[in-house]
Formats: sequence, structure tokens, C-alpha cells
Amino acid sequence: MNWPQTADRETTDPALRMKLLRLLGKVRQFPLTEAMRQVAGEYLAAGIFSPAQINDALHVAAAVLTRQDVLVSWNFKHLVNRLRRLKINERNVSLGLPTIEILAPPEV
Repeated sequence: MNWPQTADRETTDPALRMKLLRLLGKVRQFPLTEAMRQVAGEYLAAGIFSPAQINDALHVAAAVLTRQDVLVSWNFKHLVNRLRRLKINERNVSLGLPTIEILAPPEV
């Protein structure tokens, strides 16, 4: 996906469009790797996510393996969930991976 073109097409206010384009210019994209798939598989195997939630598991794995300190999400059911956050970090520690904060936008 080409973020600037999407922002340009969907935002009709010129000032807001320029602001969005500046912000999106700072967004860093990471390719999905086999290591990310493996960590996501570990989350599924541990019962942290169901197979139907593979994209959520991949999202967390990508954030962990790219050494993000915080993952911000509005997904209260699958990600911003106290028990799930605890299980993710327990599994990460058992795998020798860093822990991660998963927060809702108002918490940031």
C-alpha cells in the first residue's frame, strides 16, 4: 500500500492532507518475515490467539521482533486485553524475546 497516495485521495482538506502526508512520511514499514510467522505460531500454539486471530498474532510478533516498545491499538477484544497482554509477555520471556506494552490510544 502506498500510504501517501491513499491519504492524498481520501483527504479533501488541503491543510489536513499535508499534515497527514508529513506524518505518514515518518511511518516505517517492515516486511513480514519467517521469524515473525514462527513467533505468531508460538502464540497460537500457546493458546494466546486462535487460528482465526492469526493477523493479530502476526501484528504482535512483528512489533516484538522489530523491537517496538509499544503497540497501540483500538482492538480491545484481541489486543488491548489485560490477560492476553500478560500471556504474550510470558510467552515472549520464555522464548527469550523482549516484552511489549500493548496500549489503547488514550493510554499513550
